[in-house]
Parts: sequence; C-alpha cells; structure tokens
Amino acid sequence: MNWHSPYRVSDPDGWVLLVSHAPRVTRLVVFVHGFNGRAISTWRNVAEASEQRQWWRQADLLFVGYPSLKDNVTAVAHRLRRELPRFYPHPFAEAMYVSAAEHGGDAAGGVRPRENVDPYDELLMVGHSLGGLIVRRALCDEAAELQDVAHSPGRTSRRGLLDAQVRLFSPASAGFRAAGFLGFAKAFGVWAAVEPFLRRASAYTDLQPGSVILTETRTRTENLVAAKGYDALRPRIVWASPDDVVIGERYSTDWVDSAWDGRTHTSVCKSSAGRFERPWDFIETGRP
Repeated sequence: MNWHSPYRVSDPDGWVLLVSHAPRVTRLVVFVHGFNGRAISTWRNVAEASEQRQWWRQADLLFVGYPSLKDNVTAVAHRLRRELPRFYPHPFAEAMYVSAAEHGGDAAGGVRPRENVDPYDELLMVGHSLGGLIVRRALCDEAAELQDVAHSPGRTSRRGLLDAQVRLFSPASAGFRAAGFLGFAKAFGVWAAVEPFLRRASAYTDLQPGSVILTETRTRTENLVAAKGYDALRPRIVWASPDDVVIGERYSTDWVDSAWDGRTHTSVCKSSAGRFERPWDFIETGRP
C-alpha cells in the first residue's frame, strides 16, 4: 500500500503536499530545501519512512519549493508565513481526497474524501542549509508580529508557526563558506567567472557572512527568546561533518547542536531505509 499521495499545490507554485491515507493523521511536517535545492528530491526517500514507521504514516508532508536563484530570504519567509495558515492547523481542504484503490478499495471506487480531517495535533518545520535560515527568519518575524499584536488592542494572534517543533540540517545561520568547489574555483583563479553568476541570486548575497539578513535575524531571534522564551525559536540542529558549504555556528539561544561524521552538506538530510535512518529519527524525536 502507498501511504501517501502527492498533491501539487497550484498556488504557491512549487509546493507539493504528500497526503497520508492513514485512518488518523496527527501532524504536519513542512520541509524547506536549500540553495539550488528541489522541493522533494532534496529530502530523498523521505516518503519511504511511512513504509517503515507509524509516526510517518500519521503525517501529511508539505514540501515548500521556491526558486532559490531568484528569491531572497525575506520573500520566501514572508510567503511561508502568509500561506501556512491554509495548511495548518486545519488540513488543506483541496487535497483531502484519496484514491479508493490506494486506500484499500477497488479502482472503480474512484476518489473520496479522507475520513480524518480534524486539526493537526502538532507541526514540525524542517529546513536544510538556506532553508534553515528561511525557517529561522519566518519564525523570528512571526514572533515579532505576535509582540505587536500583544500591544495593539483589537488585533488577534493566530495559531501557526510558533506551534512548531523545529529541526535544522546544516542551517546557513552564519552564512556561506566558500570551500569545496567554490574554494577550488578561488584557489585556481576561476572565481571571477563563477561569482558574477552567483551574485545574480539574491539569496547568495544574503548568505555572505555579516550580511544584514544574517545579523538581524540572529539579533532579533536571540532578543525574542531572551524576552519571551519562544520554544519554536530554539531549533534542534545537526551539522554535516565535514561541511564545506556553510559556517557551522549556532545562535547563543539554540539548543546544543551535534554533528554527524561522514555526512556531506548535501547528504546530511537524506535518509534511506536500512542504510542511514538518522535523519528520520532526528525529525521524529529531535535527538541527533
């Protein structure tokens, strides 16, 4: 049995929802890929987890796609905040239909509504690399808006991002490290040909160490946690080791992080049944 069916969201473009066929679905897991990543393929085999584990069968999986060579961090974070209330806490209505054949009936049964459309019990936000920074920016802005609401009579807050448990894989919280291929390009004098192409991408500029986006997101997050203690702004983090793409530095308010030896920046978030299931474990439990 296939435990999930894909539903391509028409707006925002590039978002894909894997809808569970389980009798009871209790959680939404949202995935945000990194620089030059892809909505689903960055998280290779993640749907395979549902074949092995009940936890994943009881989850709808939302993959946030965005053009990282065009969009900047602020734009994607804003889009995430604006659109998430369509998917959480209530399941996305347009996708709540399942194939009767996939759900155990015969093909002639066609398509019918999913029996369980109760609000989710929990939300998990999962980010890789640039996606980790986007998640952090969205959470920071959401918490700041909640503070504004608290001081504005007549305005009401909404249930959303600040419910989240957050898991980050090698987040670009401190920016980009020009090592690996890019370090090679610099060392051998071909950087001049590579960098102009990258600088056309706003996100690449955002990832330069010391950029306004990096420093402001960190400062605001640390101040908000110190003032209000928002749990969602304190993610669980694992790093690739070695990681030659991002600078492995956490915020002072984050939980103590960990590193996985032998995993590269691109492979640290990829799981495979019977081979490397630690990313599944980490997303489920928050323990590296």
